Amino acid sequence: MTDKIQITIDGEEHSVTPGQQLIQALWEAGVDTPNFCYHEDLSIAGNCRICLAEVEGPRGWGLMISCHMPIRPGMNVRTQRSSEKVVNARKGVMEFQLVNHPLDCPICDKAGECKLQEHYMSDGRGESRMRDDIGKQYAGGPDHQSCDRKGQTRGGKHIDLGDRVLLDQERCISCSRCVRFMREVAGDEQLELASRGDHTYITTFPGEKLDHEYDLCTTDVCPVGALTGKHFRFQQRVWFLKKTNSIVPDDSLGANITIDYNEGQREGAPEYGVYRLMPRRNPDVNKSWLHNDSRMLYTQLTENRLTEGLKHGEPCSLAEANTAMSAALASAKKIAIVASGHATNEDNAAVLALLEKLGDRAELFGGSWLAVGEGDGIARSGDPVANRRGCELLAIPDNLDQLCERVAEFDCLLTVGHDLWAADAEKAVALEGISERLVFSAWKDATASRATVAMGVRAWAEVRGTMVNCNDRIQMLQACPICPNDELMSIWEAVSELSGVEWDSAAAWKAVKARVPQLADVSYRSIGALGQQLVSEAAVAASAESAEV
Repeated sequence: MTDKIQITIDGEEHSVTPGQQLIQALWEAGVDTPNFCYHEDLSIAGNCRICLAEVEGPRGWGLMISCHMPIRPGMNVRTQRSSEKVVNARKGVMEFQLVNHPLDCPICDKAGECKLQEHYMSDGRGESRMRDDIGKQYAGGPDHQSCDRKGQTRGGKHIDLGDRVLLDQERCISCSRCVRFMREVAGDEQLELASRGDHTYITTFPGEKLDHEYDLCTTDVCPVGALTGKHFRFQQRVWFLKKTNSIVPDDSLGANITIDYNEGQREGAPEYGVYRLMPRRNPDVNKSWLHNDSRMLYTQLTENRLTEGLKHGEPCSLAEANTAMSAALASAKKIAIVASGHATNEDNAAVLALLEKLGDRAELFGGSWLAVGEGDGIARSGDPVANRRGCELLAIPDNLDQLCERVAEFDCLLTVGHDLWAADAEKAVALEGISERLVFSAWKDATASRATVAMGVRAWAEVRGTMVNCNDRIQMLQACPICPNDELMSIWEAVSELSGVEWDSAAAWKAVKARVPQLADVSYRSIGALGQQLVSEAAVAASAESAEV
């Protein structure tokens, strides 16, 4: 554990973590300090000046920007709590920020999560000194300026930067967060600050557009409404949105997200609908970033859902599908069960329990035919099988190709949360040689369409469970109340019901722990919002040996 150092804040001593900037130390000490340009996962720019604090130095007290000042033992600091100079300086900064900012909060998508709004309420609240005969000198590039009905020059409104992002130049406060993100994180400098002084504006290079697989992250880091995503624009007021913590299911890094939802988006939708997925900061996983493809997964939660059962392609109730599955398993001579790295550990533990109940009549298969690519070092590992490591810890084999070679041995196939035909149709076609094909799926996908019996289950955003990422970090998915049919069960519930075992959430987790020694001291509480790093198998073995001695 890193030793703390002592600094004095507003006359009181505080123990803070060394190696931080002053703004971080102030936050750690519980002192609210505003910021626009500072971002924990970007380089320091120090250009907005709103984080001013008084620091005692060799020449006495002076105003300093706290984002650009490393802390040192014995540092003496005054904040807005004890210094009128800090209060007045921040009010002056806010006045400069607002003097050219448009008053279009009622139509701005950032309203409700805008730092300019938030900091005005705490550090502004000054009477306007704007002269009506002069008006605002709106920022914006000359190529996109216009004249409003009052004869005032306006900055560029809703400029189409590319396929996903719109820019409102006059809202920009030149914090440079988006520029630094594209340069430092994305590694592709597509945005830049042009011109100087109060004429500065954000733009792309001439003839170029903003086009990057992480470009929507620029809308996240923008502290005002200058950059907005087209997919969310004018869809919902952010203060109406509810949030559920989860992780993305399309990559084995397991980027942390919030699922933002509210009442249903369209006629026939469930009570609640998802409006966006937002990156949730986890410094040990994806920091503050989220790939565009992962961000847009919410659109699939209402598309082509399997909300009932299917028998030979014809709709049936969930109860009828369960009865048909039970009958098929009971009459089968040899059953192939395919577990899935797209399912949670709890789901696969239920599959293993079913396998044990069926005994010698059943054989387990696992793995994936999806191609594994290169990681990008940002929020993706390149492996699209989110819980591959969890399957390995549960001792699920990687042997799908063997199943294709041995189809003649089986008269029943049970596929759990795995779209084999979409992954590789050429290989999967061999499985059509198995007469009974049972499928648990959240979507009417290619595998469900080839099933003799298919049963709908809950999707990844509608379940609570765990996955282990590619770095041996166990993380939680949490259930968001958006399920299109309340009768749908999670995979582990549906499979345990098929087994004739009455599991609850505690029993499902207990079954996972019983199979993985590294989870002995892990609980849902210890996993928490940011996950828990697992100890190595060697460390578990060494601990067991020492206990025996």
